[in-house]
Amino acid sequence: MRYHNDYALELPNKLNIPIAMLHHVAEQPHPSLQQFSISHKKFIEFLDKIEEKGLQTTTFEEIITRKLTTRDLQNKLVITFDDCAAELFEFAIPELVRRKMKAVFYMPSNHIDGQNIWDMEEYNMASVKLMNLSQLQKLLHLGMEIGSHGEKHVKLNQVSEGAAYSDIANSKKTLEELLNHHIYSFAYPYGEIPAKHRKMLAKAGYQFGLAIYTQFENKYSLRRFAINETDDQKIIDMKLGKRYRLMRLIYDPILLLKKKW
Repeated sequence: MRYHNDYALELPNKLNIPIAMLHHVAEQPHPSLQQFSISHKKFIEFLDKIEEKGLQTTTFEEIITRKLTTRDLQNKLVITFDDCAAELFEFAIPELVRRKMKAVFYMPSNHIDGQNIWDMEEYNMASVKLMNLSQLQKLLHLGMEIGSHGEKHVKLNQVSEGAAYSDIANSKKTLEELLNHHIYSFAYPYGEIPAKHRKMLAKAGYQFGLAIYTQFENKYSLRRFAINETDDQKIIDMKLGKRYRLMRLIYDPILLLKKKW
């Protein structure tokens, strides 16, 4: 699937909007998954705070197709879910739909209708059923966006440049062929960014790339923040604000420097 759009070439180098990252929304998750899970109550608190602050959800697909400007994005945010756990259809997705909210769901293309093998093998985590093709198609029908989370959910900064590009490009091709729908964005597995990420994502045809922590932010390494079960309303409010994004400009480089040590 080819994609041509002059607007994509005119996009700013980064988007100054909140981008939230979630994985599981579940009651009483397995202990090994608790770090990546929030309860139904916490999810509702998060969505309530979004509405209280007068923010509206958008997607990267909408930014492109509707040619949203910096002014259009002033009161927008993006909610993202990594890995596409099938459980999200039990509560999180219906709650989003009920509120007329949108989100972006990142699927590792080799694991459609599979399990979180990477977590099970490397971290001995509990098995999680991932979405099947029918469920991914339903997401599109509901107005959600599907993005790529790579082919195999590997740390792309720990493989060769050729292997990283193959994973990035092939996952996009697979998802587009299965869904007959353009894939606009890529979320780096584990938040690990390969050295030549901008070149690789642009060559593969993506318009956006999502990290977690990054020293230098650009449209191919956008910062995200996690919503945690321990976050109270004050912390959630802070994470959705402009001051927090400014803080990350200083915090991220220091954190990554300490990680190298």
